[in-house]
Amino acid sequence: METTIYYFTGTGNSLKIAKSISEGLNDCELVPIAKIWEDDHLLSHSEKVGFVFPLYYAGLPKIVYDFLSKIDLAKTNYFFAVVTYAGDINTTPLNQINSILNDKSKSLSAGFYLLMPNNYVISYDVHSESRQKEFFREAEKKIENIITTIKQSETNLEEGFFDKRRVKSEKFNEDFRLNVHGTDKSFYSEDSCTSCEICVKVCPVNNIVMVENRPQWQHKCQQCLACINFCPEECIQFGKKTLKTKRYHHPEIEVNDLINQKP
Repeated sequence: METTIYYFTGTGNSLKIAKSISEGLNDCELVPIAKIWEDDHLLSHSEKVGFVFPLYYAGLPKIVYDFLSKIDLAKTNYFFAVVTYAGDINTTPLNQINSILNDKSKSLSAGFYLLMPNNYVISYDVHSESRQKEFFREAEKKIENIITTIKQSETNLEEGFFDKRRVKSEKFNEDFRLNVHGTDKSFYSEDSCTSCEICVKVCPVNNIVMVENRPQWQHKCQQCLACINFCPEECIQFGKKTLKTKRYHHPEIEVNDLINQKP
């Protein structure tokens, strides 16, 4: 395989981007991180390797950080990363990846950020449908340049890659990764729950089980928010904030797409 793209997604933004990039490349394989991250022996044989994932707390999602730290990339020499985000841009995730690669005697060749609709409904409301469509149009334009960069094996580290402000953000992200598993204590389901089990099915790390026909979270959460955003009844809440926020998942990504990224 010439190129392998490893992706992580909670509500579909990163999966949509990964799909669009892979469709523009020759001989490219899409591999969900959630399906393989706990395997004992992770090894890539591809000439080029990419990572597509959302920005979490100014840096890498814990599952992505753990996966990158574990995988053997000795056979690969060209690496790229695409970070989806909905607000303030931050150079920390690209620097985190580069640091992990440096420990493997490798380095990041290209890195990109793509602005996508907000899915972090536990703190912010979703963008309007018209604004979402603007994001999608702009992302498609940028994807064309990303594909060209990868095809030509170019070096392209954008958006102030060596920004010194990242030190504070790295600590912020580290604290998030250390504590994220327990954040699911704030999730609960309302009485309108129909026991459809979609939340169980879309959780990428199998963190939800049904107890007496209601979901219960098992404290190994990645805070991807798939459960709350894909719930058809919008009955899953996170504290009080989500009582006032709408829900979002990428319109081209369905429940089965999330199920397919699981082991």
